[in-house]
Amino acid sequence: MTEICLIRHGETDWNAMARIQGSTDIPLNETGRDQARITAEMLFRDGERWDAIWSSPLSRALETAEIIAERLDLGPIHTDPDLQERNFGAAEGMNRNTRIARFGDGPIPGAESWDDVLHRATGILEKLRFAFPDHRAIVVAHGGVINGLMGHLSGGAIGPGKTLIKNASASLVAWDGTWRIRWFNRTGDQNLTFVPESAPEPAPRR
Repeated sequence: MTEICLIRHGETDWNAMARIQGSTDIPLNETGRDQARITAEMLFRDGERWDAIWSSPLSRALETAEIIAERLDLGPIHTDPDLQERNFGAAEGMNRNTRIARFGDGPIPGAESWDDVLHRATGILEKLRFAFPDHRAIVVAHGGVINGLMGHLSGGAIGPGKTLIKNASASLVAWDGTWRIRWFNRTGDQNLTFVPESAPEPAPRR
C-alpha cells in the first residue's frame, strides 16, 4: 500500500492578513516556522517510517518541508511545480472582499482553472504511486491544492466550500486499489478529522 501524507505549508504574513497568495512566493513568518516544527515533531513522535519527501518549489512550502525533513532525517527534498498553489491571476494579493468587489462571481483574468489544478494534483498522486509502490511519502503543498484533492477523493463530502485546510496540517491518503482518505487536517494538538462514512467512493484511477 502506498501512503502519502499531504501537508499544507505553515503560516505567512499574507495568510495572517487573509490575502490571496496563489503563485506569489511569500515566505513563512515566525508563526509558520513554529507550526512546521510542531508538525515535524508530531510526525516524529508517531514513529512511522517515511521514505521520501516532496514539496512545491514555492518558498513557504519548501521551508516547511526543510523543517520537517530535518526532524525526520529525510532527504533529499524533491520539488515539483505541479504542487504549486493555483495561480489566481489578477486577484493575487487581494483580500476576499476586494476580489468580490473587483470581479464578483465572474472569471478572474489570468487565473488558472480549478480543473487544471486538480489535474496536476491528481497527477502527482499517480506519479508517487508508481515511483514508490508500497512506500510512504510526505508531500508539502498548499491549501487549495490539498482541499481540491480532498473534495475529489471524498466525492464532494469534504473539500472546497466545506472545509478549510489549516496551516501546517497533515492529511493522509492511501492507495489500496483506489485512493482513500484516512484522515485530514491533523495538527500538532493531535486532533483528527475523519471522512464521513457516507462519503461516496471515487472511481479507481488507472
